[in-house]
Amino acid sequence: MEITPEFINRVTTLPLGLPWSKDEKPIGQAAKKKFFQNNEHPVEDKNGIRRKSIPCPWDEVSYQIIKYVSCEGRYSIVYGYHFRILHELGYGMDTPTP
Repeated sequence: MEITPEFINRVTTLPLGLPWSKDEKPIGQAAKKKFFQNNEHPVEDKNGIRRKSIPCPWDEVSYQIIKYVSCEGRYSIVYGYHFRILHELGYGMDTPTP
């Protein structure tokens, strides 16, 4: 799978080149909730999940997404919009909607 701007646009449904809107937050939250199995209990932070509590190999995949796709410096927290990409990679289907 090749990660291109079009792939990111399809997964996040954000228009290319436009800033993120707070209206997108509920969609990311739904993807975050659907990502974990019933027996998994991630450690929540203010707006995201601690990366250390994400099961392997997804903890490392999320690190790569944060570092190279969204180009952020907050490597310890995985936010809803990251879970939209993780959900697409992990389950190979459209991300859930609220």
